Amino acid sequence: MILTIAEIHVRAGCGAAFVAASRGAIAHILASPGCRSAKLTRSVEDPCRYLVITEWDSLEAHTQQFYYSEHLANWRSAVSEYFDDPPMVEHVSEVLDARGDS
Repeated sequence: MILTIAEIHVRAGCGAAFVAASRGAIAHILASPGCRSAKLTRSVEDPCRYLVITEWDSLEAHTQQFYYSEHLANWRSAVSEYFDDPPMVEHVSEVLDARGDS
């Protein structure tokens, strides 16, 4: 299992529109084979900074299947007009998952 973290800086004043577009566009990511989950988060300190965090069966599911698919093209088409810069993408693997009582 691999997590992909895409850091996206959205143009000032476009946050609400980006989130609205992402509500529908995230389905394109989830439709890609090997994608287990996807979520959008926003920075508390910088409201123009968002993270798209996706979970994949493998690195190849993201870098070889999703990157060259219509799913990425459709997602990008739906949300890229709000980008201030191209997203920065990083792949990470989980080494520890601890949770406290809620």
